[in-house]
Amino acid sequence: MDFASVIFIPARDNLREKQDQREEIIRICRDITSYSKKGIFSLHRSTTATNAIINELLSYFSILGNRLNKIRDMYPDNIHLRGTISGAIEELIEFFTFGYYKYNYALLEYNQFLIIMELLMTENDNDRDIIIEFMINDGELPEMDAEVEFIDVSDYLMGIFDCTGEIMRLCISQSSGSKGNFELEDTLHNYKFLQSLYNHYLVLMDYYPGIAINRGVFDNAPNSKGNISFNKKLQVFESSIKKIETTLLDILVSDQEVII
Repeated sequence: MDFASVIFIPARDNLREKQDQREEIIRICRDITSYSKKGIFSLHRSTTATNAIINELLSYFSILGNRLNKIRDMYPDNIHLRGTISGAIEELIEFFTFGYYKYNYALLEYNQFLIIMELLMTENDNDRDIIIEFMINDGELPEMDAEVEFIDVSDYLMGIFDCTGEIMRLCISQSSGSKGNFELEDTLHNYKFLQSLYNHYLVLMDYYPGIAINRGVFDNAPNSKGNISFNKKLQVFESSIKKIETTLLDILVSDQEVII
């Protein structure tokens, strides 16, 4: 019996196939991360949803939907790459939660995000228009029980962390470009929103003192890599809130100087 042809050659071919799939998923995840970042840059570039911004977002939706479908097809045979996929999904969550907040001043809920992902993966122009209408004008999403196998609520929690930094940058940008009561009220709303969200994270930590999220896996393990990462993100979150507090004080002081 030729053991090389029976055992080793098939094993080699299988390993090569697995490696090719791994490299393909890494490339796909890089695309998801890249176009999510481009979407965030587009959202920061204009205070209003101009036609140019909308067209940019729609083009990103098209690419993201295509890449997500590829991951959905490949995921069952590559569950071990969940950590690689998780990083890209967090960036995707940051993009959509920030976009929704920018135009609606509210938090995009996890189930709403999953519905958006399902609509993206239909690769249908009408469904992408529904997403735009929902993000910009708080339109209606279709009622559906959405579940995406490679997306978990732990990704959502970590993606929101990153979104808070974008909200802080948006807040500072708006305050430097606006004047009067709108400037104060808008900054104050951003501050209250982030402070409320921060308090919810503190409540979560009361229930899970060692909360750890690493590569898309939720755990309760103090001093683990995921726990250290979670606490660092919470510290950055707190720093963002303090920066908005400083911005509020600057606005109040400037108003007093104008009165004097």
